Amino acid sequence: MRRLGRLALAAAMLAGGCGTGATGPTPPAAPVRVTVSRLPTFVAGAALFAIRIDNISGSAVNLTFPSSCQVLPSFSDRAGRAVTPVGGGFACLTVITELSLLPGVSFMQPFTVKAGSTPEAQFVVLPPGEYTIRGRLEDTVYKLESAPLAFTLQ
Repeated sequence: MRRLGRLALAAAMLAGGCGTGATGPTPPAAPVRVTVSRLPTFVAGAALFAIRIDNISGSAVNLTFPSSCQVLPSFSDRAGRAVTPVGGGFACLTVITELSLLPGVSFMQPFTVKAGSTPEAQFVVLPPGEYTIRGRLEDTVYKLESAPLAFTLQ
């Protein structure tokens, strides 16, 4: 009888540690990593950034994108609110594009961000201020975003 009591107590303790959510296999880690970095630039009032996708897996990775925009920057102000560049967002062609990365291979997309109040074709224009930039991977399977990087436009 004592043994049955101990068994019931052990079962109750184990059950108490279980969560109420459904459990299942952990989704596999993404085979790529997205980072954003600031690059040197010689344009006054501008900042040059690169969004980089690294294949961190041991095999080739095939990425498929629903548009010509494979990676995009996203911006937020000091309060964390999303900021749209002057003149609107990004113009992407509605064509399916693909990118294949061998193990250890990277892809990098540069963006130049400039302070201003009117759109300019070759720049992402934002009003002067303090921002963070994140790089977003627009793959159909992996929806990844880089860590934020703070910067100031004057």
